[in-house]
Amino acid sequence: MAGKDTTEPGRARSRVQAVILLLIVAIMFLLAGWALVTVGSKGQIPSTDFAKLPTTQISSNGEKVVFDSVSTILQKGLAVGVIGYLRTASGAPVTGAKVYMTYYLQGSYRTQVATTDQNGYFEAHFPMNWTGGLPLTITYYGDDQHQGLMQKFSIPGDSS
Repeated sequence: MAGKDTTEPGRARSRVQAVILLLIVAIMFLLAGWALVTVGSKGQIPSTDFAKLPTTQISSNGEKVVFDSVSTILQKGLAVGVIGYLRTASGAPVTGAKVYMTYYLQGSYRTQVATTDQNGYFEAHFPMNWTGGLPLTITYYGDDQHQGLMQKFSIPGDSS
């Protein structure tokens, strides 16, 4: 006598559905892992975007300077950088000055440098966006005519 199939049709269907569901979950897991790896590799920040702070001391000779109108650069509602002016205490622009901006990113302090234009204007785009306040130290080391200045700011990450 040949073997008789005693499996109920509903039970066999449940097993097939369970195997298909497991395959779908495994495929989704692999796709999610691939997406995370892709996003992670694109999120690497090149070290060439950053500068080292000078080892010289901040100058105390010359005319006093101020950072003026330091504010957030917004693109599509996201904070992406900072702008401002470097001026003398009397309001004259400080031109051709290197302005160093230091902030905390991915486990360490990073510094970017911008050079002021003929109006004393400087601008830097950061390799990230933020919400809330970004603690930022802006430093100008000074020169023969202008005193240096280091000032801490909390740059808002939105338009408020």
